[in-house]
Amino acid sequence: MSSLDALRTLLDPSAIVTDPEAMAPHLTDWRGKHRGQAFALLRPRSVEEVSAILRWGTATRTPIVPQGGNTGLSGGATPDASGDAVVLSLTRLNRIRAIDIKGDTLTAEAGCILADIQQAAAANDRFFPLSLGSEGSCQIGGVVATNAGGINVIRYGTVRDLVLGLEYVRADGAVIHGLKPLRKDNAGYALQELVIGSEGTLAVVTAATFRLFPRPRVGATALCGLDSPSAALKLLSMLKQFAGERISSFELMCDGEMGLTLDFVPGTILPLERRHAWYVFIELGDGAPNSPIGEVLTETLASALEQDVSQDAAIAQSEAQARAIWHLRFAVAEANRRAGLSVSHDTSVAVADVPAFISAIEAMAAEHLPNARILFVGHVGDGNIHVVLRLPKETPAEQLADIGHAVNAQVFAITRDFGGSITAEHGIGRNLTGTLTLHAQPEALALMRAVKQAFDPLGILNPGAVLAKR
Repeated sequence: MSSLDALRTLLDPSAIVTDPEAMAPHLTDWRGKHRGQAFALLRPRSVEEVSAILRWGTATRTPIVPQGGNTGLSGGATPDASGDAVVLSLTRLNRIRAIDIKGDTLTAEAGCILADIQQAAAANDRFFPLSLGSEGSCQIGGVVATNAGGINVIRYGTVRDLVLGLEYVRADGAVIHGLKPLRKDNAGYALQELVIGSEGTLAVVTAATFRLFPRPRVGATALCGLDSPSAALKLLSMLKQFAGERISSFELMCDGEMGLTLDFVPGTILPLERRHAWYVFIELGDGAPNSPIGEVLTETLASALEQDVSQDAAIAQSEAQARAIWHLRFAVAEANRRAGLSVSHDTSVAVADVPAFISAIEAMAAEHLPNARILFVGHVGDGNIHVVLRLPKETPAEQLADIGHAVNAQVFAITRDFGGSITAEHGIGRNLTGTLTLHAQPEALALMRAVKQAFDPLGILNPGAVLAKR
């Protein structure tokens, strides 16, 4: 009896997919940079079926690659080329199990779409602040497994700050029932903190309990044109002085990225009179219905114009205009994908170091990569800057991997000099497999490997990701 025959005794027929055409979308990442093989796609309907699959995987020593909405940017949900693995899709675990308005919590299964969670919170007069460009298709299990960030980290933190409780399944099939809606719990080690951000290498997330917040009653959105990243930080300082913690988002984009977005993504329009070297996207929100948050933003931006901190500004006068402004920011990943060859990075440094970091990257590119086009976009309010090097169209495909390694070495060396991180929110995945061993303290790596051994002794969960050597 084959290993799949053994699995068929545990699952209904619709949960096991072997048709190549049906499997194909699950064997490559969203950007098409990674492609792999698997001998089956598994689609459980419940945590009990997830448990059965992992018990089977451990018994047969079958590698298992968990996959959510497959919108990641690091290739961590793509199997390798061996064909030895199965892909475990959580799509059919898609129920919202509970919403507690008194306690401001929501419990959802791993396959729930992020946008549906946002809408469920809004329908109950609450706000779930996680917001990403892929929110219409990314799934809750994936955002937990990658500790997703997004545009609202400056105010609400990453997914790690939003999770109260977690249900997950170990490699041996044991289900850890940790969906406690508790703000305080010091009873032993916080094991769920290890699972959050572990990229499917320690356990399979099946459900999570999240914090909800009061729904903002008023908001204000703006797009500003500036001369430099230093000016952006000056503007952020001014906003903090007048708006305080009502700043939900503060995003930075260079004109090169803006140009790609306008050129490659239909329906994008720049609401400013002319192009600028840099742009910031601003969102303020307040739960008080009579809050003068709009006036606060208007007055702050007027002051910034008077002091030559900002050169231009467009303040949204309607929800439609606000959506159009944010569409420019969210469409960047799609624009980069359509534009062609590039090497991208997900770095973070201290907020105060962002201008110097960008200058250092620009100097490096001018010296070592004169034919590449350097682009920047990111969450400057929390220090997360995405560095993108666009390569000439005539770059031979067979040279791309070597160029990528050389570029990474340069960018990561600068990041290390600033005391930053080589990945702020995208994760190690398969893009940076082996890189962590070069940038993490050896003692810390030893602890990570010990944790992996404790959770997954046989190494069946997403093998090769995160801690693998070159």
